[in-house]
Parts: sequence; structure tokens; C-alpha cells
Amino acid sequence: MTPAPVRPAPPADAVVAAAGSGVRYAADGEASAPKQFLPLAGRPLLVHAAEAMLAAPGVRRVVVVLPKTGFASWRARVEPFLAGGAAGGGGRVRFCAGGATRQESVRRGLDVLGAGGPAAGELIAVHDGARPAAAADLVAEVFRAAARHGAAAPVVRPTDTLFRVAPAKGAAAARLAEVIPREDAGAAQTPQCFRREVLVEALEAAERSGFAGTDEASLARFAGYPVAAVAGDPRNLKVTTPADRETLRTRFEPSPPGGAPPRLGFGFDAHRFGETGTLTLGGVAFPGTPALLGHSDGDALLHALTDAVLGAVGAPDLGALFPSTDERLRGAASGRFVSRAVEVAAAAGYAPGQADLTLIGERPRLGPKRDAVRASVSRQLGIPPGSVGLKATTTDGMGWTGRGEGLAVQALVRLDAAAPEGAPPRGDSGSG
Repeated sequence: MTPAPVRPAPPADAVVAAAGSGVRYAADGEASAPKQFLPLAGRPLLVHAAEAMLAAPGVRRVVVVLPKTGFASWRARVEPFLAGGAAGGGGRVRFCAGGATRQESVRRGLDVLGAGGPAAGELIAVHDGARPAAAADLVAEVFRAAARHGAAAPVVRPTDTLFRVAPAKGAAAARLAEVIPREDAGAAQTPQCFRREVLVEALEAAERSGFAGTDEASLARFAGYPVAAVAGDPRNLKVTTPADRETLRTRFEPSPPGGAPPRLGFGFDAHRFGETGTLTLGGVAFPGTPALLGHSDGDALLHALTDAVLGAVGAPDLGALFPSTDERLRGAASGRFVSRAVEVAAAAGYAPGQADLTLIGERPRLGPKRDAVRASVSRQLGIPPGSVGLKATTTDGMGWTGRGEGLAVQALVRLDAAAPEGAPPRGDSGSG
């Protein structure tokens, strides 16, 4: 059955608030990055949230507010997905650094949208960067309500009995206090939408009074503005804990059908030899050969392998996910790049099954270290050594590789649809 088309909505701009540190998520055991940058179906949560705004009727521009610390790196991590995605990001997307609080971050995003002197009454939506599943019809309904009433927010009515919980005192446990009538309660979601002047005054009133709201609707209420309640959507889940992300995976990452074809990815990298240090290839040291020049450890083999894995699932390349402008990556071991690429592939429902690598250059001699490199690559990809091919060739003295100025690597990777839990491992079980 074809879904009904979404009714037109008044034009609005959107601020996607994604400058937080994800403290509550990290406290539950996963702190590799702020939650809004963790992968879901091969793309950061934040990208899904921004695309939901870009795909909604009426949205003209989107400002994505990122953490101030490491701003350039975070931007490089998400911008490739939004520059020309299916939602038509392109010139509609802007980025800015956030502040110490959500209110300050939203204000900075609003300042970016202020360029050009918008007319009073223009609508501004604010959406959580960790809320990736906002449906277009929900967004449109919130916009329409904000145009009529000045401010609106989607609200989900509770189905469980609600109690006020009295805090623990001494040795006594926390206890249930009075019942909160369910008909008088609701959980606010985003996007929340406001006439521009309402949101500006709400932010300014909170700043003057030192009031810290948990969302923009609470700021508007504090400033004396009524906020219309629109029926929310239980599927419009905000990721606060790892369990929330797992719940969303069932929607964004459907299990691949039986017999899904494998994916192939090709990667290439080349580096010039330096004059100092020790060459590292595949995470294995080659004493007697100087290191390759590069922002990280210069491991051209792992760089090519990373790009091959990413390419197989259509993800941005190594340079987009780990830009050379990020000083935190200077001298970094390239194994972390491979690990990240495998995570991205897993989020898309695929896992490495086979790799074939070719070194092109006059040095080093691969033979003595061949098995060590194969074993290292197999560990990083999670496949048997017998599923890793590794060869070396020269260009018969031709070109820069023939003159010994540098080394090039080609990588071909096969990714298989991820096996269900309990299934036997993929790939050749031989040790080669």
C-alpha cells in the first residue's frame, strides 16, 4: 500500500543540536565517541537526524551544531555524508561550533541562520542530533502547529503508571511517592518548532535569569509562551543508552536476506620514503627500511585496506573519516583506521570475508615478513590467514617506485553479509 503523501508545511529553517558530549551514553559503557557520531547503518546517528530535517517538507536550511573541541575533525566526519546525499543537502547545510550548554549551542546555530535578516514570524525548528528517526509527516505537523500557535512540540503520552520517586535517604532506598495522572503527562520529543521571535526571546529570558531548560519548549514556557502539543511518535526515539541504539538498528539495519551477494571494494595508497624511522606495513615493522612519510604512521598497506573496506559499503574514504588536518592523528597507528572501517561495514550488515593485497616497489623484501603481515591483517579483519592474499612486485625500474622513491599498495576486499549469531565463521579455514 502506497503511503499517503505528506501535506504541505510552512517553510522553516532547522538547527540540529549535536554539540553534547553524550555523558549518559558513555556512562553505560561505550565511549568511543559522543553518541551522535556512533554508526547506525554505516552512517553517524547525527547524519540520519540531519537528513530527516532535510527530507521534511518546508525545510530550507539546516545548521548542524558540532562540539567546539575538535570541531574541524567532527565536521570532516559527517560533512561528506551530507554534501550530496539523497536528502539533497548540498548548499542547504551549514556547520558551526557549539557552546558549553545546549542553550548556547542553539543560540549559535540561530545566529548562523540569522544571516540575511529574516522576517518576523519565520519558523525555526530545533532537533536533537541523536534522534535519527523523525518522520516527515510528524515534522510537517509540528511546523503547521508552530505557524498557528507560535510554538509546538511533539509529545508522546505515557502508557505506564507514573509515580513521583522520592530520593533515597541514608540507608533507605528510593521509594514511590504519589501517582502522576497519565492524562496530565507527556514526554516531549524533537523537532520542536517556534516562530523566530519566540525562540529568541525564550533564549534571552533564560540567559537573563540563569534558567537552564532541558529543551527549547521548556525555555518557551519559562518565558511565558504557550507551546502547542502535537501527537508524537514512539518510533522517534532519542539515543540515550546503547539499548536505544540497538532498538533503532532493527529499523535502520534490517538483516540482509539469505544469499545476499558479497560486496567488493578496491583501495590504493602510495607514500614516499622518508630518511628516518622504521617502515611499518600491515602493522609489522621492517627494520632497515626507513618509514614512509605520512600524517599517521604512513602504513600504506593498512590505508589501502581501509579504503577498500569503506568502498565496499559506499562509505566516505579514509581521508574523510580521518582527515590529515587532525593533529590528534599525527603518528597514529593505522590499525585504528581498519578497525573503524570494519565497524562501518558491520553497521551496514557486512563483514570481511577475504582480502588480496599487492605491494608495488623496489623495497622492502617482503618474503621474510610475509606470514607475519598476513597474520596481522587477518587479526584486524577477523578472518583466517588463509583468506588473506599478499604479493609484492616491482615496475622493472620504471617510474618513482622503480627508482625506490616510494611504495604503493593495491587492496581488494570481499565483504559478506554478516552471518547470524551462532553461524560458523566465514572464509577459508586454512592457515596458508
